[in-house]
Amino acid sequence: MSKTFTVSVPDQLWVDSWEANKTESYTYTGPDTIHVLVNTTTDEIESWSEDPLTASDDNAEIVVTIDATSDAGVAVAHYFYSKGAEHEYTYENETNHDGSIYEKITNPVIQDYFDVTYNTDDSVHLTALYKNPKTVAEEKAETRKAYVEKYNNVYDFDTDTQTTIDTFLANVDTYLTSMANVYPWKYVVIDENDIPKIPASLVSTFSTLPEIE
Repeated sequence: MSKTFTVSVPDQLWVDSWEANKTESYTYTGPDTIHVLVNTTTDEIESWSEDPLTASDDNAEIVVTIDATSDAGVAVAHYFYSKGAEHEYTYENETNHDGSIYEKITNPVIQDYFDVTYNTDDSVHLTALYKNPKTVAEEKAETRKAYVEKYNNVYDFDTDTQTTIDTFLANVDTYLTSMANVYPWKYVVIDENDIPKIPASLVSTFSTLPEIE
């Protein structure tokens, strides 16, 4: 059978954002049914076949049959049947916030967007693939922020010191906001010199205080 279908996808690859109501259309060409062998102990998908499969009671397995003629099943069937098929990617240049260039995929296959997982309702579903969106630079900025906040939340400082603390925290928040859409897979190197530095005067002041547990 051959069936063209449309599936909702994230706003961009590997990012948990769905605000743009974006869709992709694919054409499934394959059998009417796909059989999937699932291990019910781990909920892992062990194999699939267009031919009937037999589950082993000893291994706590079940066979889930995917109806590729249905709207719910065709995307899952396409995932299995097209996985590993030859595909020539196309790209377009996207300018990053620092001026570097990311080559964005313009024709992703369904496996770029999704994995397949088994749910306890005895069905197999597409599950969106996400990568860690946080850069090492953001993690370092958050560590610095947490260090300063630890003391700020406990001690009452003089006006000058408090102003220094407030300024640093505001700068860190501004930096983290600017990095909200900076994804590590789009960069070769991210300049960490832009991370707000903790004023040495604060480190000196904090070092004279009892350690906070």
